[in-house]
Amino acid sequence: MRILFINVLYAPFIGGGAEIILKNLVEGTHDMGHEVKVLSFWDKDDKEEIIDGITVYRAKIPNVYLPYGKIRQPFLRRRLWHILDIYNPISKKIVLKQIRDFKPDIISIHNTQGWSCSIWDAVSEYNVPAIQVLHDLYLLCPTNMFKNNVICKKQCLTCKLMRLPCKLKSSNIKAVVGVSNFILNKLLSYGYFRDVPIKKVIYNSRKLSSVIVERKTDPRYVNFGFIGTLAPNKGIEVLLRAYHKIKKPNYKLFVAGAGKQDYEEYLKSKYKDVSIIFMGRVEPRDFFEKVDVTIVPSIWYENLPGVVYESFTFGIPVIGSDIGGIPEMVTEGVNGMLFDPYKKGDLEEKLLKFESEISDWKNKSEIIKQSAQKFLDYEGWLNQWEELYKLVSLGEIK
Repeated sequence: MRILFINVLYAPFIGGGAEIILKNLVEGTHDMGHEVKVLSFWDKDDKEEIIDGITVYRAKIPNVYLPYGKIRQPFLRRRLWHILDIYNPISKKIVLKQIRDFKPDIISIHNTQGWSCSIWDAVSEYNVPAIQVLHDLYLLCPTNMFKNNVICKKQCLTCKLMRLPCKLKSSNIKAVVGVSNFILNKLLSYGYFRDVPIKKVIYNSRKLSSVIVERKTDPRYVNFGFIGTLAPNKGIEVLLRAYHKIKKPNYKLFVAGAGKQDYEEYLKSKYKDVSIIFMGRVEPRDFFEKVDVTIVPSIWYENLPGVVYESFTFGIPVIGSDIGGIPEMVTEGVNGMLFDPYKKGDLEEKLLKFESEISDWKNKSEIIKQSAQKFLDYEGWLNQWEELYKLVSLGEIK
């Protein structure tokens, strides 16, 4: 079976967890005997290359910039970018050419930034069965239902108008897959994919396994940790503010990850403290061996953040926001705790509670590792996708 995967970016350009999951899926699908090809964007002339045995066609993005990198674009350029992305006919032509050249049996569409909903017209014109995989809320809102550092409780009028073509054309595909119940139900609640015959959830999986980590935490300290992109929507300032309010001589906070250069500098300056260690980009093992608990303080709708089950893999509990798909992963008292990032003092309360229960949490390491297994069954995950490919290609809609 020939399968064409489409996403805004592909390795080695990693914009977030979606690109990591996509690479695992593409390589796994290839290993199962399918002929695969990836179509993605970059900001140079078109180029076809082989990445880890996978054919990747990188088209020059038909927009004012590539949404990737550490530099935040000026407001007017960002606004123009989103206007062009309402419906981009040039993106459609790029997809049509790849369909003609590669002749795929199935098209697997992931993040549509830069492609716009014109991509659904392209697959419809050639009558190629397509699967839309939902990794975020971009189809509802250009800023993923997050504006002025606050989640949007509902779709505003501007977004309704900008995303009307997406809603109207969303039934041009054969299947829609959410990486969490939250994200699938969110899109369906707004009337998207109404006539799509297959609607299902396939939780993400990664090529991870339960590992034995040599604990390097200093038992004299309570070692809190954050790992991820340093960005406002990730709630890093919610954590830093809470930590400053309750910090004690026996507290440490490890912050791993990187973000836009100006925002990184701002964080390091405003929240400077000898007990806060900014680690930069590090290997997960180098982070998790140093912490007693991972904080996931997102203030936007996370859908299925990999950092949660990655933490579980190392036997480390998670204190996570109770919004988006995080509650589908964290079981209160079993592998972590939930808090309301918009409720004043709630995170502080959970951090202090963790300190009082730290011995109990350390004893739950094996139980926590077990809760990661549903997200680590890589072969089972690929089999779910294989079954969906067969269902979609044969037209056996149930």
